[in-house]
Amino acid sequence: MNETNNTDRYIGILNSHILPFIDYDRLLKSYETDMVYAKGILNWLHTAMVMAYDGEVLDEYAGDEGFVIIPGVIRGKESGKMCLALLELDLTSSGEHYGTAFLCQYGLLSQKAAYGTDTVLAAQAKEISRQIGAYDYGYTAKIPGDIHIDAARLPDAMKDILDGFWKHSTELLPDSASPVVGMGADGENIREEIRVLMNAVVIENQMMELMEDGGQYRPAHQRQAGWRLWQ
Repeated sequence: MNETNNTDRYIGILNSHILPFIDYDRLLKSYETDMVYAKGILNWLHTAMVMAYDGEVLDEYAGDEGFVIIPGVIRGKESGKMCLALLELDLTSSGEHYGTAFLCQYGLLSQKAAYGTDTVLAAQAKEISRQIGAYDYGYTAKIPGDIHIDAARLPDAMKDILDGFWKHSTELLPDSASPVVGMGADGENIREEIRVLMNAVVIENQMMELMEDGGQYRPAHQRQAGWRLWQ
């Protein structure tokens, strides 16, 4: 087992600091319209992943014995329905996909719940699975060893989200809006670290785009402080 157990670390950040503070009604409406709120939420999920795994490039040594949970997006092959998701991959098997949890009107719902003993969750999971149908999936991490998907061949609607989510930000719900008790200052400190990293990524990517377009880096005084969270 990975000593740092980054997968458990990621789950802990999500459960305590992000998932309870998503407006799922707004997220559902976003799926059906412009996906702007969804892109902002995906940015939170991705940046928390970067914090937990100490980067966005993952290999078989990441996570718990190569098993990782990472954020992504799915799209029904026939239905065209889009949904944010947490994807379970086995990086010891070249990125084999073995689980999906949907971010839907019911909150975070594992597709595996359809086969569980909780009849309510099973009915909900079957409903979402039926609505979406067979799906393509993509993720925000960079996994060079994944032989199961080709990001370049994903549907354009998915590539639009995965290529540009970092440009979008949104505020999470306040602590008072969540059923989770006892967040306090620690929760806000974690979220502030994520915000700092998100802002830094935006600036870094903007500078990369300028370089690709033949431009120049921004002057140092215009750059966001705090790029390195882990010294």
